[in-house]
Amino acid sequence: MPKKTNSLRAAPSKIIASPVAPSNASNGVSSTAKRRERERGARQQLILDAAKSVFAERGFLNTTVEEIAARAEVAVGTLYRYFQSKEELYVSLLFEAMNIFDQRITAIQQRAAPPDAQLHAVWDFFYEFYQSQPEYYRAFMFLHHEGLSDLISPAVITQINRYAGRNFRQVGQIIQAGINVEIFRPVDARAVVDMMWALLMGLAQLTETRRNLGVTSGSSLETLHQQAFEWVECSLRR
Repeated sequence: MPKKTNSLRAAPSKIIASPVAPSNASNGVSSTAKRRERERGARQQLILDAAKSVFAERGFLNTTVEEIAARAEVAVGTLYRYFQSKEELYVSLLFEAMNIFDQRITAIQQRAAPPDAQLHAVWDFFYEFYQSQPEYYRAFMFLHHEGLSDLISPAVITQINRYAGRNFRQVGQIIQAGINVEIFRPVDARAVVDMMWALLMGLAQLTETRRNLGVTSGSSLETLHQQAFEWVECSLRR
């Protein structure tokens, strides 16, 4: 039986496509290309769904590539064609998380509520999302690992930065709206978003650390989360 590994070997640098005979039926070629693209996207999502479930069950360190491939019912070599490392597969889960953030924050922005109430709703959503999807937050925390940029492709790094920037801008718009109507004092809205995210990730990391060490004392995450927002709000209000 082949020995299981905990990390992926490097993917081949190039994948040479099979030659396609020239054809005048441009519409047919276009249709075939679109079908192949859909099939590729579907298989990539299948692998991501499998990875999400295995990571949630076993954690990043204990998960092997073989297990993910088996769960997705694809060959390990096929998995390499979509993700160059186990680390890249792990952080790729964040795209789904950041799309959910986008949808929920957009819905909050569209409510007929003042900016301070919208900001509170966003903070509450962050807590609810951690409670229901803690694996996503573990993937976010994984981004600080030294050398990660050597294990994931530049395209994935660019995408993460683009998605994260979009989410940060959305929250910043809520804060700026509060400044504009003089609910909040004049501040650097982006700096506030950075500090809120740091608070959120710090609280999530504290919760994970306590759980791993079996610590039962101290305030609950829910209590700390509420107190943190009160401090943020007090510093923002005029």
